[in-house]
Amino acid sequence: MARIFIDPGHGGLDNGAVHGYHEEDDYNLAVAFLLEYELRLRGMAVELSRREDMTVPLGDRVAMAQSFKADAFVSIHCDAWHSETAKGYSTHVAPKGDHALGGHIHYRLQEALNGHKDRGLRESDFYVLRNTAALRMPSALVECEFISNPETAAFLKEPANQRKIALAIAAGIMNYLAY
Repeated sequence: MARIFIDPGHGGLDNGAVHGYHEEDDYNLAVAFLLEYELRLRGMAVELSRREDMTVPLGDRVAMAQSFKADAFVSIHCDAWHSETAKGYSTHVAPKGDHALGGHIHYRLQEALNGHKDRGLRESDFYVLRNTAALRMPSALVECEFISNPETAAFLKEPANQRKIALAIAAGIMNYLAY
């Protein structure tokens, strides 16, 4: 049984990106719960870094994944920018890490979010990616869409769209595990 660690980004004192009444950490948690459900339906063992609006230091997130002996680490986020016209989704992987997990997830997001701007599969030196890669743990960080754009924030707010994103990430993880 594969072990998947899901990291709903931010939380507690760190709301992440905030735009109007939209707080990133709330969307991250909603998508993470749906992703957990989908993975458990497929027989995966799943652990989350947080299950409520609480602060979890970045180092603790990596340590929790290591303690869980995760086969894969997936961090869920939403993007934001100072311009309300910015939009799109992206998948990030560590520069020196395993890119296969991120590639499979991104491919499934491309299918599910057809019509949304594809900002690509990117190498990024984010703390959780860098430190899981150092453990040789496959990892990816997904930026689901921009909450700073009223149109894409409305998209993210809809539970059916949150589920669409979760299903795409789950399919990417399953493809990776079968790879």
